[in-house]
Amino acid sequence: MVAFDRRWAAKIAAGMLVLGAAVVCASALPQDAAKQDALASLHEEVLAAEQQGGPNSAGIIAPLTALGLLYRETGEPRLAAAALNQAMAAVRVNYGLYSLDQAPLIRGLIANADAVGDSLSAWELEQGLLKLAARHPDDLETARIFRETADRRMDVLARFDAGELPREVIIGCYYHGASSEPDFSMAGRNCTAGSRDTARRSLAMEARAYYVRAVEIILRNQSYASDDLPPLLIDLAKSSYEYGGESLGRRCLTYLLAYQASNEAPLLSRAETLVQIADWDLLHAVGLNEEDAALAEYSRAYELMRQKGVADDAVRGIFAPDAPIVLPAFMPSPLEGESESSGYVDVAFVIDKYGRSKHVKVVDAAEGADREAAKRVEHLIMRSRFRPRLFDSRTADESRLVVRYPLTE
Repeated sequence: MVAFDRRWAAKIAAGMLVLGAAVVCASALPQDAAKQDALASLHEEVLAAEQQGGPNSAGIIAPLTALGLLYRETGEPRLAAAALNQAMAAVRVNYGLYSLDQAPLIRGLIANADAVGDSLSAWELEQGLLKLAARHPDDLETARIFRETADRRMDVLARFDAGELPREVIIGCYYHGASSEPDFSMAGRNCTAGSRDTARRSLAMEARAYYVRAVEIILRNQSYASDDLPPLLIDLAKSSYEYGGESLGRRCLTYLLAYQASNEAPLLSRAETLVQIADWDLLHAVGLNEEDAALAEYSRAYELMRQKGVADDAVRGIFAPDAPIVLPAFMPSPLEGESESSGYVDVAFVIDKYGRSKHVKVVDAAEGADREAAKRVEHLIMRSRFRPRLFDSRTADESRLVVRYPLTE
């Protein structure tokens, strides 16, 4: 069966272009007037399709979907939901009750519920989408659904870690170790409070499980060239690093390297992934023997890059950049500033052969710089692990650096 996205994407895009055309042709009109023109045009398309094929004809699906998206943009969530639900009814009539062709429409309804802060409706819609996906365990659309669900769980987890209490934590009853259908009377559970550690662990485990299932589906489909695979593997590695899963995270990086090799990715990209595997091994090493084994991996990667003719500047950028690389490199660096900063601080420190920092000291700062912010940078450097610095394939026992870091709020 041809997936909804492929069958209707062009038609929906054409419907949405009505808005763009209205804006261009009526540039002198207010934006709201242009959107009203676009809404009127889409309504006419729906009416014409109904007159030609009936209220549940396949022809109404694309304009109704575009209409629902446009209603959401114009701040009309109820009308958006009505249009998307009507489109979904037509999909079920034409393609079956359990067709994955419904997936884009359910996504639209979830986004609509999120936009108005209706977490419970969004959750229920998501659960229905997961049940639909379970009927198609080998479809690539199911992989996308699992990945999006994992992303949503990681978003909830990030907000939870930041001190919020997202409603999804309560709706899913994560305080009790597992998500469930929203039924607060079930088994006498109190889903409104409990162990934060249990909730965090449950959310992380569920997200990882969905990421893994998405990867497995892609691999079963032999879609080794799928552009979806590399970011999915990185997301899974990030989750494994932050919330536990040492062997899984390393396997993700290994799979990524295999993907790059099979798709003849640029040598520099493959080399960076190889170095990230060494980063992972260093971070998770237990004892000097394992740490030294990780250093040997760095040396081999360095030698390979030189043998394959990678430019010296590129090699230096990986192994000895001016600003040392905080590990793991695929995570946002805690020392990277935002585009707008409130000054800078110059910090002198030493990185030893295993990437640990010592002798950290603020040596200069911008005039009027916040002293507390400067201290926070100093403490971040002390707590961070850096990529060891290599020169001529050998790890430097100590590298003395003075690095300028931006200060932000």
